[in-house]
Amino acid sequence: MVLLPSPQKVLWNKETFSFGLDFTIFLDLSCGSSEFQAARLLKTELERNSAVYAAIEKAEADCLPYPPGLWIHRTDSNGEEYRLEITAAGVRLAGGRRGIFWGIQTLRQISRQCGNTWPGMTVLDKPYFPVRGFFHDITRGKVPTLSTLKGLADRLSFYKINQMQLYVEHTFAFRNFSEAWTGKDPLTAEDILELDGYCRGRNIELVPSLATFGHLYEILSTKTWSRYCELETDGPSPFSWYNRMAHHTLDVSNPESFRMVKDMLDQYIPLFSSGTFNIGCDETFDLGCGKSAEFVRKIGKDQAYLSFLRQLVSYVQSKGKKVQFWGDILLKTTESLQRLPDGVTCLYWNYGRSVPEKDVQAISDSKVPFLVCPGVCGWNRMMNLFENSYENIRCMAELGKKYGAQGILNTDWGDYGHINFLANSMPGMAAGAALSWNPEDKRRWPQIAEAYSVLEFGTPSKKLLEALTDLSEQQAGTWADVVCWRESKLLHLSETAQNDWGRILKMDDEKALRGFSRALELEKTLAAFPCPDSRLGDRMEYALSARGVALMNAACLALKREAYHVEQTPFAMDCGTLAVQLELWFRQFTAQWRIRNRESELFRIRETIQDLCRFLRSCKHT
Repeated sequence: MVLLPSPQKVLWNKETFSFGLDFTIFLDLSCGSSEFQAARLLKTELERNSAVYAAIEKAEADCLPYPPGLWIHRTDSNGEEYRLEITAAGVRLAGGRRGIFWGIQTLRQISRQCGNTWPGMTVLDKPYFPVRGFFHDITRGKVPTLSTLKGLADRLSFYKINQMQLYVEHTFAFRNFSEAWTGKDPLTAEDILELDGYCRGRNIELVPSLATFGHLYEILSTKTWSRYCELETDGPSPFSWYNRMAHHTLDVSNPESFRMVKDMLDQYIPLFSSGTFNIGCDETFDLGCGKSAEFVRKIGKDQAYLSFLRQLVSYVQSKGKKVQFWGDILLKTTESLQRLPDGVTCLYWNYGRSVPEKDVQAISDSKVPFLVCPGVCGWNRMMNLFENSYENIRCMAELGKKYGAQGILNTDWGDYGHINFLANSMPGMAAGAALSWNPEDKRRWPQIAEAYSVLEFGTPSKKLLEALTDLSEQQAGTWADVVCWRESKLLHLSETAQNDWGRILKMDDEKALRGFSRALELEKTLAAFPCPDSRLGDRMEYALSARGVALMNAACLALKREAYHVEQTPFAMDCGTLAVQLELWFRQFTAQWRIRNRESELFRIRETIQDLCRFLRSCKHT
C-alpha cells in the first residue's frame, strides 16, 4: 500500500478491519458541519471503491450496540495533526478541524487500494511545512472553466495541499479594462467568489496572485493604458508571446501608474477570504529603459524598484492583507532585502535540478519570511520534465527545511500559450505535496510516480508514470522552438539574430528522430492503460501529448532543414504529410482543450500551427 504524502509515523499491527454494507461513519458530539462534509467525501469514496453505501450518524459515545465503523472525534487543536487507528474493532480518527480533514484523505487513499479490508495501523501525522501551495498560471493563454478549477482544488486537497494561487495579469474582468480582456474569456467576480468558498470547503486557502509591476503586456498594450508603459509604443504591433513574457513594465516615474494598479487592487482584493495577497513584481526587465530612464538614473534602479514595491505593499497592507512578492529582482542586490517593509513574504523561485544554496541562505540571513518555489517544469513543451521537476522540488524542500522557509509554493506556468495539458502537471503537483508535507520522505521519483499512478489510475496502471517519464525524455524539438522560429519572423529579426535565438540549430538530430518514433510508440501504450472513468480525460491528454511530442520533433527537424538551411538534417516525414498530421492532431487538441478550458487564447496556438503548416507546404520536400 502507498500513501502520498507519506505520514510522519506509522505503527503497523497484525489486525485487519473488514466491513460490509453496515459500515457507518460516526461523528461524536464534538463534531460540526466541517466534519460532516469531510465524512461525505469518504462516504463517496467508499461507494466508488467498495460498493458500500456508508451511513453517517451522530452519536454521544462510541459504545455498543453501535456496529463497527469509523468514529471521528474533534479535539481543541488548531493545528493540522491527526491520529488514525485501524484495528479489527474499527477505525478511530481524532484531530482538529483541519487534522480530521487530512485524516479523511488518508482513509480515502487506503480505500482506493484496499477495498473493504483495511490493514491495521496507527498513524501519527502532521505536516512539516505550514504552507503547502500550488501556483497555476491562468493568464498566458489558457483560462480553465470554473468546473476545472474546482476539480483542481479537489486534487490538491486529496494530497493535503492547503494553498492555491491562480496567476492573473489580464484574465479577470476588471471594470474599465475591457480592452485588455475582451476575447480572452476572463474569470468574473462571481467565479472567484464561488471558487473561494469551494476551496474553503476543501481546506484550501485561495490566495490571489496579480501582476502589479511587470508582466502587464495585454493591459499596457491598449490605447487607454499604454501611456503607463515604460516603453514607448508606436501603435498596434503583431502579438508576441516573447514580448508578453519579457516586456511591459509600469513606468514608475509616472504617479498615475500606481493609480491604475490601485484600481485593479480595489476590485480584486475584496473577492478573496484569504489574508494574503501575492503582488508579483518579478522580472521588471524594462525598468529604467524608457520613460523612467532619467528618474532611475537619479535615484538608482534598486531604489526605484524598492520605492514602487513599498508603495504597493503599503496599500495592500492597508486593506488588512499580508503581502507576498517574487524575490528575483531584490536578490540581485541582497542588501535591498534588509530594506523591505515589515510583514512581507519573499517568494524564491528557481527551476533547476540543483538550486544555488547561497540565494536561499541570503534570504534567510535577511530575516525576511520566505517560501521556496520550485516548478512542475511543463511550460513551453508538450510533456513535463518529470525527473527535472522532482529533483528541483526535492532540492528546494531540503533548502527550505535547512534555512527555515515557511513552506513550498510549487509553480505551474503557461509560457507561450500554455500548450501543456493540466493532467501533465499533476504528477509534479503530487511530488510537491509529498515533499512539503514530509521532506524526510526518501522515495525517489520512480517510487513517487508509481504511488501517483496507483492512487489516480489503480494498481493495474502502476507503471503509467514510467511511460510518461519516458515520453518526457523524447523532446529534442519543442513547442518553444517552433514559437521562436515564428516570432523571429514576426518581429523582423535579422538572420543573425534569428540564428542566435533559434535553439533549433542546437538540436540533436538523431535524438529528434528517435524521439519521434518513440513518442508514437508511447502514444499507443498510454492510450491502452486502464483507468477509472474519472480519469479518462487525463488519459486522453497523455495520448495527445505523446502525439504532440512526436510532431514537434518532426517539425523542428523540418524547420532546421528548410528554414535554417542545414542541408544534412534528416526528415522524420515529408513536409506535406507533416502539415496534414499537425492539422489532424490540432483538431483533437482543440476538442480536448474545450473540455477543461474556456476558448480563451486557443486561437493564438491555432495561428502558430497554421503558419507552420503553410511554411511546410511551401518547402521543396513536400
